[in-house]
Amino acid sequence: MIEWRFFDVDDVDWIIDSSKVMFAESEWKEGEYDEQKVRDYLLHVIDNPLSYCGLIGLKDGQKAGFFIGQVGEYVFAKTKFARESEIYVLPAYRGSMVAMTMMKKFIEWAKAMKAKELFFEPSTNGELNKFDAMAKRLGMNITSKTYRKSL
Repeated sequence: MIEWRFFDVDDVDWIIDSSKVMFAESEWKEGEYDEQKVRDYLLHVIDNPLSYCGLIGLKDGQKAGFFIGQVGEYVFAKTKFARESEIYVLPAYRGSMVAMTMMKKFIEWAKAMKAKELFFEPSTNGELNKFDAMAKRLGMNITSKTYRKSL
């Protein structure tokens, strides 16, 4: 069974351990992981529930993934938008609907925060097509490309 809940301070160490796995899989793995920075960020998410949404995805009662998103206002208007910041599912739980469940819960949270639009900006380490399929199931449209250059 897939479940979810908002994360709290008791989850911080587990999220840090999981984020190390995420980092090792990422295109940034050649950099230096900063555990204290991640810890401070997670505590900031927990302390600001009207701006940040931190979720834990569970599969059969086991922690399987985490999600962080936020809500903000456009610079040019008071209209609110929500965007995903981090989404990660441990390799053993991929394909189990954990990611989809957390994404749906984030959409519900964003609506409750009065967001008018929602953005997912995944870093998929070359597997964007897998994310595209989930986004389409959520009724989302591709609206832009992201370009990057190392300096």
